[in-house]
Amino acid sequence: MRQHRTVILPSFATIFLCSLLLSASFTAFGAVMRILSMEKNLYALEAFLPESVGEDSLTVIQNRLEHTKFIDSVTFVSADSALADFRKHFSGEMLDLVEGNPIPPFFRVTLVEDHKNPATLIEVKNNLSRMDFFEEVQAPVQWVEKISAWKFRMLFWPICVSVLLLFTLSLIICNSVRLSLLSRRLLVENMKYAGGSHFFIEFPFVLQGAFQGVVGSGLAVILLAVVLNSVADAFPIVAANLTGLGSCLALVVLLVTALSGYFSYRTVRGFLSIKRNEQD
Repeated sequence: MRQHRTVILPSFATIFLCSLLLSASFTAFGAVMRILSMEKNLYALEAFLPESVGEDSLTVIQNRLEHTKFIDSVTFVSADSALADFRKHFSGEMLDLVEGNPIPPFFRVTLVEDHKNPATLIEVKNNLSRMDFFEEVQAPVQWVEKISAWKFRMLFWPICVSVLLLFTLSLIICNSVRLSLLSRRLLVENMKYAGGSHFFIEFPFVLQGAFQGVVGSGLAVILLAVVLNSVADAFPIVAANLTGLGSCLALVVLLVTALSGYFSYRTVRGFLSIKRNEQD
């Protein structure tokens, strides 16, 4: 490898760059899948009640909501429970500016699984808003519309880029091994004429390809992991979405190494087959 470094180093650098882009693409795809997995939780509404509502009225309202079209579950949240939940997620300094409990009781309503789409969410929100029971009805309509509009592109581009990079990696590895073969063509032919088996000739090239793959992709994923961890330290919300990053990066290393070894084997086997046909 030192003797033929002028051939190996450019392909090694290219494998490193492609592996870095591939790791970033896989990471982006994982982030998209986490966003889409949380999308179903957005199809929920909060219907706020007046502060003075009797128990009998709550039972009547809940029963009516449960029999409303497209509604799956109805949960009553008291003012005290809402305040306690608010304090868990936000600073208490925001509540120090007001007296008492500013959060009214409300019903949390979720949609049935088969009708979790923006159109149904808007329809249910409008239906609840027309009811006289509620002072206000809130739903993340803008968020679900944006995610629904961008869902295809959010999935298509990471997959498309990943496939393109894998194809590029395959071409790079094939060309690298082919150039390495051409630079050592006389040695390979002498080994073959001396009675060397296919395995004896192929093994060094396969080992070289696998070595390039594991080192190039390994350095790429280490660099990406360092960058992402630095970003996560600065932005805690990023850290919360890095679950499974290690498995994703390990998959990239295994995939690139397997591709490097396989295409090295295919290239050398094809070269030896051509030589055998020429002899015949």
